[in-house]
Amino acid sequence: MIRTVWKDILPEEAGHAQCHEHIWLEKGASYHVNPALCMNDRKKSLKELNDYHQAGGRLIVDAQPTGCGRNASMLSALSRESNVFIVAAAGFHKKEFFDNPVLFSWPEEALARLYAKEINTCITDLAQESSFCRAGILKAAAEKNWQTDPVYHKLFEAVAQAAGQTGAPVMIHTEKGSDVLELIHWFQERDIPPEKLLICHLDRTHYDIDYHKKVLSTGCYLCYDSIHRLKYVSEAEEMKLLLAMKESGFTGQIVLSLDTTNQRLRSYGAEDMGLDYILKFFIPQLKEQGFTDREIRQMCTANAAKILDFV
Repeated sequence: MIRTVWKDILPEEAGHAQCHEHIWLEKGASYHVNPALCMNDRKKSLKELNDYHQAGGRLIVDAQPTGCGRNASMLSALSRESNVFIVAAAGFHKKEFFDNPVLFSWPEEALARLYAKEINTCITDLAQESSFCRAGILKAAAEKNWQTDPVYHKLFEAVAQAAGQTGAPVMIHTEKGSDVLELIHWFQERDIPPEKLLICHLDRTHYDIDYHKKVLSTGCYLCYDSIHRLKYVSEAEEMKLLLAMKESGFTGQIVLSLDTTNQRLRSYGAEDMGLDYILKFFIPQLKEQGFTDREIRQMCTANAAKILDFV
């Protein structure tokens, strides 16, 4: 089963899925870091989801985790109104994005219980609990100093504990300079296998084809979520990376996403794209480059169903 904010679904119900998006983000710490990190207009977010559904989209992962501007009740309402399944995240992002830094003072075991509760029982957003609404994935953010910073170390240990207790997959935000192979090994030492890990942003933080092959050889999944993020990677560079992974037989471990901000959503003012960009524009490019329908289904449907299936 895949756990969404609306209900648990069978993997075959997921359909076209994008495993790293942001469709709702309260105005808070993230906004003060970057004004693009705020999506708090219900009509606009619903319009994006409706357009996505009309284009063939059926599921997204909203990657905003615990204490960082997530609103589970709103995600649940948007999911029901649009008929797009939304998987919410428990866990943590970069410290600068926390609206609720009191969590930094919590002991490791208490954080692990909180994350596990959000997977197993209900999500807690600030003081509000939604008993019908649970998270379906854990999130961790690997800044360069994640192993030496005591707060990050504690947060990582809590996510690993929660993953072990719940069986939920873990998505990992990476930064330039992050040693991803070491990170995978760190989770393995805590009995979290690579097959439960979804590594994000590697297409823009480590643009190195050989390195990607080494990472994928561990058995983990990569989320290529910089599609049409032209300030990081051109469309041609993204395609070159995907073609290299195809030629090496790794399409069974790749998922595609946009990692949306309000500057990348049509309803919020973007001129050239919305949540439906992959369906409307990028998949036709994949076909032009020789990707088969089977390979596209792997990257856009089947792989997401595999990584998100844990219940």
